[in-house]
This record gives sequence, structure tokens and C-alpha cells, in this order.
Amino acid sequence: RHSLQGGEVRLVAMASGVADTAGGPLGWTKCRRRQLLVPAALAIAAATVAAPAAASAFAAAASSPPRAAGSGLQPAEGLGAGGATGSFGVPTGASSALPSSAAVAALASAAGAGLAVRHRSQRTKGSGRGSAATRVRAVQTPYPQGVYDPVAAAAYFQTRPLAVVVRSLQLLTELGGFGAKLFIDKQTGSSEANAVTRGGELTGMLTRLGPTFIKIGQAASIRADLLPPAYLVSLQELQDRVPSFPTEKADEIIEAELGLAVGELFVKISEKPIASASLGQVYRATMRDGPEVAVKVQRPGMEDIVALDLYLLRVGADPLQWFLRVTNSGVNSDLVGVIDTWGEGFVGELDYRKEAQNARDFQKAIEETPLRGAVFAPPVIASCSSAKVLTTEWVDGERLELSTAEDVTKLCFVAMTTYLTMLLETGTLHADPHPGNLLRASDGRLCILDWGLVTTLSKDFHVAYIEHIAHLVSGDYEPVPSDLVRLGFVPEGKEQDVINSDVVKVLADVYGQWSGGGGAKAVDIQALFNGIQGLSDRYGNIFRVPPYFFYIARTFVVLEGIGLSNDPNYSVISECLPYVSQRMLSDKDPGIARALRSFVYGAQKDSPTRLLDPERIENLTRGMSSYTSATSGLNVQQNPAKEVARLTDQLSEMLLRDIEEAGLEGSSSSTSPTRRPTPLQDLVLDEVAKVAGAAARRAVWSLPFFREREGPRPRILAPDEQDHKALDTLSRLVEKLSPRAETLLDQLRVLPLQEQQEVAMEVLQRLWQYREDAFRVGGRLMAKLVAQGLRRAQEDLAAAGR
Repeated sequence: RHSLQGGEVRLVAMASGVADTAGGPLGWTKCRRRQLLVPAALAIAAATVAAPAAASAFAAAASSPPRAAGSGLQPAEGLGAGGATGSFGVPTGASSALPSSAAVAALASAAGAGLAVRHRSQRTKGSGRGSAATRVRAVQTPYPQGVYDPVAAAAYFQTRPLAVVVRSLQLLTELGGFGAKLFIDKQTGSSEANAVTRGGELTGMLTRLGPTFIKIGQAASIRADLLPPAYLVSLQELQDRVPSFPTEKADEIIEAELGLAVGELFVKISEKPIASASLGQVYRATMRDGPEVAVKVQRPGMEDIVALDLYLLRVGADPLQWFLRVTNSGVNSDLVGVIDTWGEGFVGELDYRKEAQNARDFQKAIEETPLRGAVFAPPVIASCSSAKVLTTEWVDGERLELSTAEDVTKLCFVAMTTYLTMLLETGTLHADPHPGNLLRASDGRLCILDWGLVTTLSKDFHVAYIEHIAHLVSGDYEPVPSDLVRLGFVPEGKEQDVINSDVVKVLADVYGQWSGGGGAKAVDIQALFNGIQGLSDRYGNIFRVPPYFFYIARTFVVLEGIGLSNDPNYSVISECLPYVSQRMLSDKDPGIARALRSFVYGAQKDSPTRLLDPERIENLTRGMSSYTSATSGLNVQQNPAKEVARLTDQLSEMLLRDIEEAGLEGSSSSTSPTRRPTPLQDLVLDEVAKVAGAAARRAVWSLPFFREREGPRPRILAPDEQDHKALDTLSRLVEKLSPRAETLLDQLRVLPLQEQQEVAMEVLQRLWQYREDAFRVGGRLMAKLVAQGLRRAQEDLAAAGR
């Protein structure tokens, strides 16, 4: 219910609850009925966004001084309903205080007239009264620098109050009306019966509302664990079947951007677009020099449309956050920050030159990883690309979630590993992984399309996140409060509040539920919301969701949705293990070394009596094996000798090869680098020395001379409780790893004798290359054994002195 009173817009909205917008910019809140999930959230969002925006627009119009009689209209370029560009002005003599009916009538009249004409903003020319008055030139574009700028956008739309009001009323009408239908369905018990109809209505509504809402619908379209099937079927049309704009207009854009007629650029080009998405549409063409290409052309007027929606979202962020708080939603995020972060990426998508560079950067980075034979981005044709036209080589393939090939499960794993590599290694994350952007290429590789939306993460973040995962997996909860500060979830200085709260317990419980598989169905969502809300009630703003996390969440939501469609027991956390395992075993960063120790020792990682956890070691080796298998090249059949040689190199690099560091400037060692063991080598040497010492003491102590000797016996030669524990741990570890080793040996035994000989020769040749490293590592082992003996002798002497 809304009314106009003295230029103020008031809105009263009621709904039964709001829910997860599946990766949209406004986060997620609880909903009692799954059927109202996304639509209810959209309705509430529209209500809270549109009301203050409309109020602000009317206030701006009311505060403007009346124009002099006879001065006429002063048009300003703006955005009208339905994405049209029009000019809006206030009629001569219009009162600053508009009654309700007059305001609506004036709005409709001005908007209708404005949508019919398009002007260039300029100073009003002419003579007569008022012609000498100073008039401000309207801003030409909401983003003058071509990048997201909320201040410039606010100035742009504050001079266009009618455009703001028209869009606000469109949101209220569309989303409010749909929300009312859902409410009636719920009250009458007809939600399930009307699901197909409502799904179609939701898709049509999101399409009419434009790119911002289409993006939200795309993210929601694969959440089989959150939305009814009828909604999913309809929303999937938003992936690549958004209504297209006329091809004639696309031709005009191509020619204006590239400077040549379409016929001069391409031998042939499809008459109609083969796919149409939220920001543009794609044509299949053949270049004059031969290769087939995909030509993506941006929709006209995109910048104004996107800018207005982002402006409205930003205006409505504060009242929306208040609504989420009073409805006990559990959301405690900086919504303005979230919208700004999302806006930076969204506006960045409008410049296809950035998208082209993102794709090139990804391909260059991935070539330096083991994934180089498994995943790629389509090569860009630079000569036929610009800010609004992007041409790439054509890729034959099918959408990953629709493929029936036998390797789809493996490709899902490759997709997850690729995104983890981007998130935790290369630092540039593809943040738009909806199913339409993930293809199984005809050669069996994974192809990732659409690089317009990416987010960048620092190296410090990579290390901090891996440490955080290791702490949660191993039950090493003491460092978690500091992790949350480093990752931006908890304000600095609030660590003690986290320690005094049950934040860590809630996180550990959620991790445990998600790692069991089954997506959100396996999570007690109500208990999760209650736990977060309880933390907010007791400790205030102790826990917040940083803006970057919404990109990460969106990525994992989409990949989990694809995984669940292929396997109902799919687990995102379990799929993360192989990548995290190989990073902890192979990365030489000190932070990763800490993560490795936390993972294998748990909370006892700093204790001198720490012991390995055999199950975690088995998980590490299994994860490393899975990673190696998945990234060794999907269609490359290597002979066994070469494959074993590669594995030998990999293990030798991790266990024998040192980290080299340049000497200090000006020192005598400046020309000869210093060496230190890798984190894995150091850990293995500690454990080997511990087990070797224990085994030696047990063997010596079992000799008759010591067994039959009476009186005090030297402790340095006596096995103690820690020795027994170390040997027992070794026994359990061998038991865990033996089946895997036996499988590998069985694979080698079935090879012909000649191939077995080739394998043996390759292994010996590779190990010979590491002979100097092996001698150096052997020396370190002897040093650790001597130090261990001296420490025990010192303890013996101290005990004798007492």
C-alpha cells in the first residue's frame, strides 16, 4: 500500500518470509516454505528498494525551484520504463507539493511523453524570460570513467527523478504482484498445483525486469535442493534463451564498433542469434580468413539499465538491512558493500575488452598448472573485438549438466578443481559459472565461457583460506577466531568475543553437515539461522559476511547444483580435498606449512609429543592421488613408464628438493643461495627420526644383555610411552596405505616384462638426478637422530640428578 502525502512516498509491505536468492547481491534469509524461496525475497527486496528510491526522487523534484514562466521544458537524458531512453522534465508552473492523484497523473503523463522522444543533453537556447539564467548541463552517462562509480551514478539519477520513479513503480508492480500471488497460493494450499504456472510467471517477470534480475534467476535456476522442479525448468530458460533484440540493431553495433560492414568481416553469419543472454546475444560466423567464430554483441542501452538498478539497490540497502534485522533473518552483512562489490563486477562486464583480457589471463595462468591439459577458455580474435563486440574461436561441445558422456563426473571434479585453483592460486576468480558457461568440449576438455565477471583475491587471502580449511578439518579450533579476522568475517579486535561465543562451534557444525553431502538438504537450515541470530543478539556485530564472499558463495552454489544434478550425494567440501591436499603437500609457503602441520597433527601441532593422525594422512594421499589423476590430461594416454617417471619427479620434488633463497645483499653469501627443507620434507624427517629412534631402542632393549640386566638401566636406550605410540601410529598408517600401494604394484605387475623394465629404468634415472638432494636429506635425518639422542641423554642426566 503506498500513498503520496506532501511529496513523501510511504510503503507498507507484508510477507511471510524471505529466502535465499541463490547468489544474488542481497544475500539470503529464512523462509518457512520452499515454494516462496526466491520470489518472496525478490518481492521484499523490491518493496524496500523502491520505496526510499521513489521518496528520494519526489523529494528531489519537490525541492527544485519552479521554472520561470515561458521557459519551457529542460530535457535531460535518462532511462524510462522497459529500458527505453527518454527525456523527462517538470511542466512549467508545476507545484512542488503534489497531491496523490495529481502526482501519479503527472508522472504517467511526463513519463509517456518522455519515452517517446530522445534528446542530447544541452543548455537551453533561446531568448525571453529565464534565458539568461544559469542552467546546469546534465551528466551524459552514469559512469563517466567507464567503471562502477556510485557517486557519479547518484548525481546522474538525482537529475532524473521521473526515471527513478518509473523504474521503482515497475519493480513494485511486478514483484509485489507476484509476491501477492504466492501469498494467496500459500493461504489456499494451492502452491504445488500452481507451481508450473508460477514458474513461468517468475521467468517472464525476471525477463521483463532486465539484466539485474535475470542474473539472479540464472543463479537460482540450478538449485534443485532449494526450488521446486517446476520453477527450475522454467528458470533454466534464462541461461541462454533470453528474448533477443533485432539482428539489424546488432549489425549496426558491429559496424559502429569495428568500422567495417558485417559482410566485409565475415563470409557468413547466422541470420538469428544462436544464444541470447542477459547482457548480449551470440551469432555463429565464419571469418574471411577461414576459422569459425562466435560473435557476442552487447544489448543497446545496457549501461543506463544496469546503472539504474544498482542505484536503486544501493538506495534501498539500508531499509532492507533494517527489514532483515527485525524479521530475525540472521543476515548481518554490509549490504552497501556487497552491492558495490557486485556493481564493480557487473559494470565491468559491460566492457568486452576487459572480458577478452580476463580470458587471456586465465589461459596463461592455467598453462602453468597441472590443469593445462584439462580446461581452457576460447581464444579471443582481437581484430574483431571491441568494447561492445567480442569474437572468439568457435568451440564444439555441449553444456556440462546436459551431457551424457561417461566422463561428466570427472569433468565436474575438474570444474571444482579449476575454480579452487583460481580462488586459491592464480587469484582471479571467474564469478559467473552458471551452467550455460560450462561446456564439455568435443575433445573431452572443460571449456569455460563468459569471462566478463571476475573478482581478484590477494596471495595473503589464498594462504589464510587454506589455513582456515585445515583448522576446521582437523578440529584445531584455537586459531579460527584469528582466521575469521584475516578473512574479513570478524572485525579486528573482536577475537576475544569470538572465543567467548559459540561462533566456532556453529561453523564446525555447518562444515560437518555440508561435508556429508546432499547440499542444503543435509543442513539444518533453521538451526543454522537460529545459531547465527543468537550470536547477533548476544554479541552484536561480531560476525559479518565480507562482500567478496558472495562471489565465492555464488561459484560454489552453482558448482554444487551441477554436482547434485549428477550425484545426489555430491559434496562440495569433499571435492575440495584433492586440491587442498596437493597444495598442502607441494606448496612451500610458510603459511601452507602451518596448514599442513595443523591438518596432520590437529591441536597438538606445537607439542613435542605430537603424533600423526593416520586417517588424515590417508585423506591427504588419497586427495593427492585424485588430483593427479584428474589433472594429468583427460584424453592423453601416456605409457606407464612416462607416467611413473612423472610421479617419481613429483614425489622427489616434494621430499628431496630444497627451497633455495637468495643470500642477503652485501653479505658473503649473497652469491650462493641458502637452502632449507620443504615443509613436507621437514615433517617427514621429524616422523622418520621419531620412528627410527623408537624402533632402534626397542630392538636394543630386546637384546638379552639389557633384558637380563638388574638395577637401573640407561633411559637413553629404553623405549618409553611415546616410542610405543609412535610405533603404533606407524603400524596403523601402514595398514591404511597398504591397499593403495598394493593396487599400484598390481597395475605394474600386469605390464609386459619389457614395459616393467622401462618403468624400472625411468625410476632409477629420475632418482639418480636427485642423488645430491638425497645425500643432503640423509644428513638432515642423521642430525635429527643425534639431536634426539642428546635430548634423551640430557633428560637422563636431569632425572639422575633428582
